[in-house]
Amino acid sequence: MSAAELERAGERDSFANALSVLRRRWPIVLGVVLACVVVAVVHQQRGTKSYAATASVAFQSGTLSDAALQVAPSGSSEPQREANTEVLIAHSPEVAQGVRAQLRIATDPNELLKKVQVEAVPNADVLNIVASTGDPRYSARLASAFAEQYIAFRAKSQLAGIGIAQSRLQRQLTALPAGSPERATIQQSLQRLNELRAVAGGGANIIGLASPGKLVGKSTTTTAIIGLVIGLALAFAIVFLLESLDRRIKSIEEFEREYRLPALTSVPQSTFRIPRAKERQELLEPYRILRSALDFAAVTRQLDRLLVISAVAGEGKTTVSVDLAQTVALTGRRVVLMELDLRRPTFIKHFGLSPGEGLTAALTAGRPLSELLLEPVPALPNFSVLPAGRLPYNPSELLGSPGIAEIISRLASDGSMVVIDAPPLNPVADAQVLLNNSAIHAAILVARLGQTTRDEVRRARAVLDRHMVEPVGLVITGLRDVGRYGYQSYDTVPVSLDTDIEALSPSSSGALGERLTR
Repeated sequence: MSAAELERAGERDSFANALSVLRRRWPIVLGVVLACVVVAVVHQQRGTKSYAATASVAFQSGTLSDAALQVAPSGSSEPQREANTEVLIAHSPEVAQGVRAQLRIATDPNELLKKVQVEAVPNADVLNIVASTGDPRYSARLASAFAEQYIAFRAKSQLAGIGIAQSRLQRQLTALPAGSPERATIQQSLQRLNELRAVAGGGANIIGLASPGKLVGKSTTTTAIIGLVIGLALAFAIVFLLESLDRRIKSIEEFEREYRLPALTSVPQSTFRIPRAKERQELLEPYRILRSALDFAAVTRQLDRLLVISAVAGEGKTTVSVDLAQTVALTGRRVVLMELDLRRPTFIKHFGLSPGEGLTAALTAGRPLSELLLEPVPALPNFSVLPAGRLPYNPSELLGSPGIAEIISRLASDGSMVVIDAPPLNPVADAQVLLNNSAIHAAILVARLGQTTRDEVRRARAVLDRHMVEPVGLVITGLRDVGRYGYQSYDTVPVSLDTDIEALSPSSSGALGERLTR
């Protein structure tokens, strides 16, 4: 495979893993997104509403006194500077004081200025005065009042400028001797200044009175969309943070990588909700797949004595042992199911047996195996069970005794397959003792999705590397997405273990007989 193909395969795996994470964590994603949307909308609805109204004023460059005296305006070469000056004038405390008097309100001028913004329109001698308050009509009144007071302030300033110019010209006129030719020019200027007093304030005009203010801010729809985006971002961050902190293995592929073993079959979690083995007889399809995989592996190695183990407790190894033994027995082969979990035996629960003697009696009291073997399923006379019996005080030493190998060999002496339910690997030494037993041919590992952690798997793999018995593969339990793996794709014919197996043979007529002898 080329580097480009490997890269594309890695991208597909990453995308598939991301979808798998979202599929598992969708309640968190949905909850966080809904919470963010609701909080955003509620905050927007309950927040203080603001209404903005705009009044527009056109102003002229220069002053009336400059025009009257026919001199060039002082700032005509810098229009941006003049515009900025007009903005500062319109937003000055003096104008705000005039607004306060005009509207007859007690609000402090500085507070009024906080509610008003003045902007110069680019490439035009126009100011936009924007007032924002919680009342749309008051916003309009406030913007219009600022526009009017700005014009009044300009008129007052112009009149003051005209007065100063008149005083200066009058002093010049008084200083000139009678008959001086310059007296006539100064008198003409004084006359023009007197005429301009009548039109003072005409350098600025309101070109747009403010109408009732419009609601400022985002609409409910926009707010909801923003809440959705924030919620998705927050949810993804939380989900992938949880994933990075969660050490549990949640995919079959990851189990295969960590154990360096192939997955032979996967078992739906629904199977483990049924406590009795007899009640699971119609749910054995995953174990038929496992049986076929073991038959294929048996071509190159012996698998007549099979140890079923797991890294930790609670992964389903006992259920796998029981159902695998039943599935093999359905083929007509003799099977002995042996319970070597001498700390927490559960065969009594699976088969509904009464407490009694078992393996420990054969080891410690020399009881014959024929007296201890049970046939819990009457319809399967070729299926025997050897329960653990009374719990010993030294299980590890008992499992490491030569008697265990002798018992396993005797049970398999007539060609029977021996399926051994063993304790978990990591918590106790019992299973590790059995991994060095020469009477055991191979092992299969049971691993549960969403429960076993990477650290537990790595410790179990290290234990396996140090012992003699080699594992064949994995049985993955805890499967929840049953449809993804095809177990619901075909209708199965219910098979009852109450059917007389001995009456069924390859020559028997009927589809049921053919199926059971496959």
